Amino acid sequence: MPKKNRLTPHEQFGNEVRALLNRYVEESDLEECTLAEIMHHILSQWLDEDVLDFSSDIDLEDDD
Repeated sequence: MPKKNRLTPHEQFGNEVRALLNRYVEESDLEECTLAEIMHHILSQWLDEDVLDFSSDIDLEDDD
């Protein structure tokens, strides 16, 4: 049985973003340049968001 070519997480993410952009190009009246400007703006906002710090009450350390 041939081995499947598995995509890396980077490739999977890139494929998802590309598919979304292709869909918008086909289904909307937005131009590629406009989509790129929107993506840049949204990515900048996303990178500036505060990240919530999560502390678990569960101790995951092994107590051997």
